[in-house]
Amino acid sequence: MKLNGIFKDDMVFQRDRQIRVFGVASGDVRACLKSGEDVVAEGAVAADGEFVVCMDALPAGGPYVLEVACGSDVVTVNRVYIGEVWLAGGQSNMEYPLGRADNAREVVTNCPETRMHFYNVPVADTFDEKAAAAEDAALWKVVNADTCYDMSGVGFFFARKVSEYLETHDEAGKGLHFGIVGCYLGGTSVSSWQSVESLKKTSAGVMYLDDFKRECEKWTSDEEYQAAEDKFFNETMEYVARVDKVLADDRFLTYLQADQLVVQGGPWPPPVGPRSQRRPGALFEAMLMRIVPFAFRGVIFYQGEEDVGKHPDVYSVVFGSMIDEWRKLFRDDHLPFLFCQLPVFPEEGSQDYIDWGVVQAQQAVAAKTIPDTYMIEIMECGEINNVHPSDKKTPGERLASVALKEVYGA
Repeated sequence: MKLNGIFKDDMVFQRDRQIRVFGVASGDVRACLKSGEDVVAEGAVAADGEFVVCMDALPAGGPYVLEVACGSDVVTVNRVYIGEVWLAGGQSNMEYPLGRADNAREVVTNCPETRMHFYNVPVADTFDEKAAAAEDAALWKVVNADTCYDMSGVGFFFARKVSEYLETHDEAGKGLHFGIVGCYLGGTSVSSWQSVESLKKTSAGVMYLDDFKRECEKWTSDEEYQAAEDKFFNETMEYVARVDKVLADDRFLTYLQADQLVVQGGPWPPPVGPRSQRRPGALFEAMLMRIVPFAFRGVIFYQGEEDVGKHPDVYSVVFGSMIDEWRKLFRDDHLPFLFCQLPVFPEEGSQDYIDWGVVQAQQAVAAKTIPDTYMIEIMECGEINNVHPSDKKTPGERLASVALKEVYGA
């Protein structure tokens, strides 16, 4: 028996939602949450491969011990809490770590011991032995000055504002634990975060698949593509080494500040081919599906930059099919989706400027037409010609304000 990687010490389950524990096994699987010797929730299922054990919802509480058994094989997870859990998804501006955002030196070094927890789904495009090892090593971390540096900046400020409000305004909020599950990767299209089957359901999604097919056909051989992949990887590693060198002197540099010191930027875009990390459906299969069907209160999402140069006029359609698929998989037809509209970025007059505006308009269409979906405007948070603005506090807190109003009824 093996549980998926999200089931680790210090984890948080969503309160008042069905508790689901999943993995692979052969035989009868039994799961329970215990407080001391008392069982507070339990469930069982017969398994031959992938399994999901469902337990009844619980109010906020903990710490509990999660025990999952299949025959004599028993897995124990300690310090398990029932609280609030949100999924943070998207590309680099959601991935952007707190430690490199505005005022990070002050925020990180003065971060107290909190009841916020975060877990990052390891980046993978194929769930192979390497990805499985990375998932084994991935941990839930309790947010404090020693751990918060690598947390999503947007996710941190979102969690801090929501949890602080619930602490004082929710009867069950006193001592509430708050979890953020990060599932993101920079430079990713909306097509990376849904299945190929989902993309095939709309003509807009088929456009993405056709584009990918045409790009793959440009290579004369597997060797030619692999050589381009190797070149991109090596140049990327050289760039990362240069960035690490300047961060060794000051780890709180923003992305832009570090790039100005590095001078020579990293290679972009990566070659597109049959084994591309960001190919349609790849991150959906190797990352998102590793946390399905965990129960969440909602999703915060910051993405769209990578789709500006593709089919900006149909973004709302493909984004909508992604949301629909996620809701089905997480077993919540009304799963709240809170997302950021792209801020300012390209210089006026360029084609990117026009297409950027089209994606922004498409995001507004999505917010108006997809139920339980809410958009925040962060236009002034952008920086001309810098796709990675360092202000992550404003987006995080605006997402929190919408969550408090629309999800928590504040």
